[in-house]
Amino acid sequence: METQTPTRRDLETALIEKCWKDPQFKKAVINDPRGMLEQRTGRKLPPNVKIFIHEEDPNTLHFSIPPAPSNLTELSDDDLEKVAGGTELVMTGVALSAGIAYLVATAASVASAAVSVAGGVLGGTGVW
Repeated sequence: METQTPTRRDLETALIEKCWKDPQFKKAVINDPRGMLEQRTGRKLPPNVKIFIHEEDPNTLHFSIPPAPSNLTELSDDDLEKVAGGTELVMTGVALSAGIAYLVATAASVASAAVSVAGGVLGGTGVW
């Protein structure tokens, strides 16, 4: 069986949980985040990678804004024109949504009635 490499989110979650449970570990992470990360992952980090640890308190929030993905681009005016929809498409979508909502409500009513009938037939035991 193939093991997956943990994601950054997996590492962050594991780090936070361990820090909450183990004050000595938390102290070590704060004092030497690079060393602790290298030790936990078993990999040496490139020298140009910087690690900052911020400890929040009830009155402080820290947000991290990662670099933008390389494939993030804006649509040109021409591209926007190509994908822009009119009211006909919107009205079709509204009608379709209403129809789906009706079908779901009808199915829920039928299912509810079937459960009631089954409950009556089974004497309210709920055992099939």
